[in-house]
Amino acid sequence: MLNSEKVQLTLLSKNASCSILLTNTSDIILIKLQQVFSVDDIFRFTYQCSNFTNKIEVFWRLWPLNTTCLVSLQCSFTNILTHSTSKELFLKEQNAVSSWFDLQYETFIDQRLSKQINKSRNLVPFEIAKNRNVCSSEFQNWILDYEKWHENITFNLNNGLMTIEEQRDRIIELDVRFLIYEKPDTSGIADRIIHMISTYLVALLTKRLFIFDKNWSEFTDIMQSSLNYEQNLVIPWIQQLNSLNKNLNKTHRNYLSSNSRWFSLDRFQKDYDYDRMFPERILTFRGHTGGVIQTIRSSSSIYKKFLTVDLRMHTDNMFGCLYQSLFTYKLSELIKRVPFSSSYVQIGHSSQFILQTLLSPIFYPIGVQIRAGDATMNEKNIDQSKVNSNLDEIIGKYQNFFTCAQQIIRKNEKLFNETNRTPVIFLLADGLEIRRAALKRWQFSFECSNSSNKECRLNSTDLHILSSADPVFHVSQTTNRMLAFQLGMFDIFLYSLCEQHLISRESGFGRFSAFASLKQRNIYSLNLNENKTC
Repeated sequence: MLNSEKVQLTLLSKNASCSILLTNTSDIILIKLQQVFSVDDIFRFTYQCSNFTNKIEVFWRLWPLNTTCLVSLQCSFTNILTHSTSKELFLKEQNAVSSWFDLQYETFIDQRLSKQINKSRNLVPFEIAKNRNVCSSEFQNWILDYEKWHENITFNLNNGLMTIEEQRDRIIELDVRFLIYEKPDTSGIADRIIHMISTYLVALLTKRLFIFDKNWSEFTDIMQSSLNYEQNLVIPWIQQLNSLNKNLNKTHRNYLSSNSRWFSLDRFQKDYDYDRMFPERILTFRGHTGGVIQTIRSSSSIYKKFLTVDLRMHTDNMFGCLYQSLFTYKLSELIKRVPFSSSYVQIGHSSQFILQTLLSPIFYPIGVQIRAGDATMNEKNIDQSKVNSNLDEIIGKYQNFFTCAQQIIRKNEKLFNETNRTPVIFLLADGLEIRRAALKRWQFSFECSNSSNKECRLNSTDLHILSSADPVFHVSQTTNRMLAFQLGMFDIFLYSLCEQHLISRESGFGRFSAFASLKQRNIYSLNLNENKTC
């Protein structure tokens, strides 16, 4: 089949041949149709090998997986494909992920806990975001209106059969304006996403069609979006913009004006009137900083009244509600990160154990993020950290973070006693030596996870450290960017499950995760080598 150039499609009752592209990876075959069909068409695949005369239908598992499939592994098979909007796929993915979390939690109760628990698992951020007391009804309706408009415009701009000139004419006819997000190549995951969400907010406020960076395919591989935003599908003509504008005066009706802007630290303090400052039809925003908080908080922001009064939003929830409305973790990626069978490790915890602990309502997870620096994530320093055995020196270097964590626990002792919850510290650190040292001294034991709160009580100098002892990598400083991004996004997701957060002040990684969590509690921050505690 991989050597075929054509497959036979059955569209309703009609047969039609269609050219395709086949891409083979280790565990999946991707089929890309090079023809556009109506949203009302229902079709199925058949194929025929050169040395066989019979046609064979292609079947695949129903996706996203439903609860029955997850529990019993009796998955439905189908050969029928139907059209779904981006938002429909987004919601189906979230429902499938929720069912998978339910299964993870049930497995945790059945296999690891010695007592019966009658509480539901902790909600994850995208489930929290659906609560209209968290993300207001006005905000959710605003997002829904934009999603419908975005879906309609993208469908009408390019039906796959139009020339670039016809697409240009349609843009003029519908008076569509575009905002293209481009990532900074040398920045880390947090800077890229913070800039992305800020750009998304501008697209919402100015009703521009939000378009995604075409050179960041690893993001769309593991995250599902509520929008159809890919450049090659929505604006395939963008690479030929100069040709479209050739021989046209800038004042001509058909001229597609464009502009590109780089944002830096000025975004933190400067207010923008985007429609007035950027009248061009096509905008490209580049940068490594965000402007969501400045836009909603600044007294001179022209958007403040709309965001705070009309939408009833505030600084604690704006970023998280935007993020959860645009992206959700794909179930297929979560399954890769959290295999059901995990081997025992002497130091650290498996991804499955960490996830199940954070989902369990009998624990109170406190996220502690320590940024030691990008250099700690290169291969040379990672190898050195594995043999560094000076435990006291490493702990002492970051003692203020651990002391602050102990203070947070003591401050909430009454809460823990009343709710019968055990405090655990989910340690997120770029430096492998930090996590390994903390685990050697305070590792949260499997025995404790099976014990009651009283049996697992801490003294004033102890901690229950929950963390992985595996290295992580910087997305712009490694040869395996896909793996670095996968590990980073999984850590961000785990950190967002914590009830409270202690972050490194100079790092966007912890700040982004804390605001995306929508817990709306105090966020503590410290600098390295800072004497004071929280």
